[in-house]
Amino acid sequence: MDYNVSAAVPPSLRIVDFSGPLIIAVLLHWGLFGTLSVQIYLYYQAFPNDRPSTKCLVYIVYVIELAQTILMTHDIFLVFGAGFGNLVALTKIYFDWLTVPVMSGVVALIGQSFYAYRVYVLSESWIIPLLIVVISLTSTAGAFVTGALSFQAGNIIRLNSRNTSVAVGVWCGASALSDVMIAICMTYYLTKRDTGYRQTRVLISKLIRLTIETGSLTAVVVLTGLALFFAFPSRTYYTAAAAIIPKLYANSMLAVLNARLQILGGRGTSVSSIDMISTPTYLHAAGPGVNASEARHGSTVSHVTITREVLSDRSLNEDIELKGMRTHLPMRNADIDSGV
Repeated sequence: MDYNVSAAVPPSLRIVDFSGPLIIAVLLHWGLFGTLSVQIYLYYQAFPNDRPSTKCLVYIVYVIELAQTILMTHDIFLVFGAGFGNLVALTKIYFDWLTVPVMSGVVALIGQSFYAYRVYVLSESWIIPLLIVVISLTSTAGAFVTGALSFQAGNIIRLNSRNTSVAVGVWCGASALSDVMIAICMTYYLTKRDTGYRQTRVLISKLIRLTIETGSLTAVVVLTGLALFFAFPSRTYYTAAAAIIPKLYANSMLAVLNARLQILGGRGTSVSSIDMISTPTYLHAAGPGVNASEARHGSTVSHVTITREVLSDRSLNEDIELKGMRTHLPMRNADIDSGV
């Protein structure tokens, strides 16, 4: 779709008002994608025995995020590379209608449904989880309508319309409401799960902190983007916030799943450990007949901590694993070739 420069770009346009937020958005976007990639790698290594449905959900989210990153990089190249100095290219909507509202809505729906299921597991009631899902679906519908209106507009300047404002308000408002509900409900039900064991208390405290932090962060970013959209309708200040929304939801979901990881010898670690002999290629266990001095002769000793706690999901006859590690317990001098 071609646009006349004078029709697409207002005379009062300040280039920095459009280019600045785009540069900040792509830098934050790539940084969060790198963080997500590291989290995916840690999840793959640490939790091979998670449910297939959970693993599929994680990898689907990552594929969506990868596609969004590729498309956003394509758009940035067209703006600052092939279209450098072209004001029409600076304001034109390429794949932004898909990468920002549509993909944000899809990833938010997946992430919020993920939390809603955990609220169900903790509360053993479908009422609040269903309400969260309904609000999330409303947000996703608003995101899809925003994407359709953006595609029809074809240019950022033409987004200033009543229909777009309503759609953006529904998209961001419902998403923030769902995040706040999740943070409150997860915190409430987790505080009631004190089993009396120190390790469980530590894990629950960690999950509560993560839930509050991630829920608050996503809600604040969404509301910030919404406020900037309404406060500066002829500028793209909201782009920096809107572009990173799906990455925040994806990282939040992985942060909760990876909360089961434990740094050996780190702060808050107070469980027993066993000595293992490590070589550059294989790990060999120090068996019952090997004393500490023999085990350390010519080798570096690493500590492998094995902890596992579960919360029982009585309604489904399944266990929700809260802590676990990809680790191995071989016999003496036997190479590790299979996981627990």
